[in-house]
Amino acid sequence: MIFLLVESSASLVLSTVFVVLLRWLSVPLRLIDLPDHRKIHEGAVPLCGGIAIFMAFAGMNLLTANGMDVGPGFWLATILVVTLGVLDDRFTLPARLRFAAQVMIAVALIAAESLGQMSFGDILPVAGPGAYVVLLVISVGFVVGLVNAWNMADGVDGLAGGMAASTLVWILVLVLQMGEDGLIFPVAALLAAVGGFLVFNLRSPWRARASVYLGDAGSTGLGAIIAYLILRLSDGAQGLPFPSLLWLVIVPVIDTLSLMVRRLLDHRSPMSADRRHLHHLMIDSGLSQAATSYIIILVSFLCGGIGYLGLLFEVPQQVMVAGLLLVTVVHSAFVLTVETATHRRANRAASPSIKLQI
Repeated sequence: MIFLLVESSASLVLSTVFVVLLRWLSVPLRLIDLPDHRKIHEGAVPLCGGIAIFMAFAGMNLLTANGMDVGPGFWLATILVVTLGVLDDRFTLPARLRFAAQVMIAVALIAAESLGQMSFGDILPVAGPGAYVVLLVISVGFVVGLVNAWNMADGVDGLAGGMAASTLVWILVLVLQMGEDGLIFPVAALLAAVGGFLVFNLRSPWRARASVYLGDAGSTGLGAIIAYLILRLSDGAQGLPFPSLLWLVIVPVIDTLSLMVRRLLDHRSPMSADRRHLHHLMIDSGLSQAATSYIIILVSFLCGGIGYLGLLFEVPQQVMVAGLLLVTVVHSAFVLTVETATHRRANRAASPSIKLQI
């Protein structure tokens, strides 16, 4: 345990150092984020947080004896996702190009690491070549979906990084309990690296606003790594049931699916940009950015705890799925309520006032 603490501390320090160094390079590299009609921050903010996290995570894995027990496919896929994110931060790539590249990277990752055989516990016993194809499609969809879900969640200071940290806490608890020696130190190192970034990104009494952002490189990279970890924990007949593990990431997943459905109903591209994310709606309802971020992180952490308890006490997967549906209903009810109230306020503001003459 002492080695775990030492290496985690080293990862946190390394991440902090990389953030400080990369902040000075962000301007000449033009890796900066400028405010617009959707982005509510002030001034130009460096987009180097994700690069710093990945450099610290990779460095700790490559330089220590407790490196991650994965093949080169994992590292290649992660590098490609982060690189794609850097290019998007710098040049704003077309959405279709990003999506196509993400699908190819996900397929390569699953094939190289022999994943794609997730367990669904007692609700979906599967076998045969047809089942393999179905599970492969679900696995690819999960990776690509989580990559984009984390990217879409990165809209308020500390939110994407904070949700990643809350998810990684539960994944670390699971790998410790399972004795997954090949994952314990790497997950702890990644969690610590995210913590080093949050020092500069999470609002607190000591920090009024973020001085560094994850960038697409960071949000998509974290989504890809977390998706890999969940697929690995659920892989094979003896793997942990996927529905229970889905609780660890259900908040960004539900918000992304809800957002895409609403865009499609409005006859718009599901990848188009707007201010209809959960965090935007909470801010529009009167909450501060800091309160919004902390509330969503707390809810995400509690949902992860439900998933962990479901695994610990072997709760039937039908019950866990029913719980996921309940969370979906609650989220949808909140979104519809806030959007309806926002539209009414906008209509009242746009309507000319009529004064009666007596």
